[in-house]
Amino acid sequence: MKISLKNKIAVVTGGGTGIGRYIVKALADAGARVAFTSRNQASINQTLELLKEPKLHKGYKIDLSKKGNVKRFYQNFKSDFKSSHILINNIGHTLNKKNPFSKIEDWNEVMQLNFFTSVEMVNYFINDMKKRNWGRIINITSVAGMEISGPSTFNASKAALTAYTKSVGRFLALEKRNIVMTAVAPGIVYTEKGHWKNIFKKNKNHAKKYLKERVPLGRFGTMDETTGIIVFLSSDYASFFHSSIIHADGGHSKHYMSDTYLK
Repeated sequence: MKISLKNKIAVVTGGGTGIGRYIVKALADAGARVAFTSRNQASINQTLELLKEPKLHKGYKIDLSKKGNVKRFYQNFKSDFKSSHILINNIGHTLNKKNPFSKIEDWNEVMQLNFFTSVEMVNYFINDMKKRNWGRIINITSVAGMEISGPSTFNASKAALTAYTKSVGRFLALEKRNIVMTAVAPGIVYTEKGHWKNIFKKNKNHAKKYLKERVPLGRFGTMDETTGIIVFLSSDYASFFHSSIIHADGGHSKHYMSDTYLK
């Protein structure tokens, strides 16, 4: 089965680095034209350099978490591309807010970036999809949304996005418009500037121990393993996947104990 996204226009938030960069590449390789956002122009340029025909695609330097910027991006996008078929809400970060008893302002900042920005993106881009009775919305959550480890602020924001996907995805199914909302929850994925590359570089033994005890498969996920399912969910083949949460994590989300307990 070969998946083609020819004649489709996709929007990817946070497409300048990490998983987002390779989501942009995977969609473009499948034939879609891609508009993506990043807060850094150099990152935009690096993403475009990966694409076979960079002139067909466009990166927008913007911080979507700032008030009014989702609306501004949507207006600029409409001027350049007119319409959208696929929305990938990939934006997300811990913002180094690791104290579970952080000020409410810190909680609001993390929730704004990781949750409310995605909700606002859907509110704008759903209109194009309703007009044509076709659309795909994929929210990039995380195993952190189901874990008890990691920053509480980040975990809660990703859990909110997961619940949102299940609830709104069901509502869209009831509308029977062939607009499908799903989520992909990556586990430990090795990226060129990612958290786990830094951890592996600073403390290789800690990283190996974590992989052994928390990931049944015992290794990092690859970009292809994550982006491949996103391309599928962006296609016509995903028409029965409403509200689905796909875990790309090597069993991580189902594995809450060290393998020593299993012997």
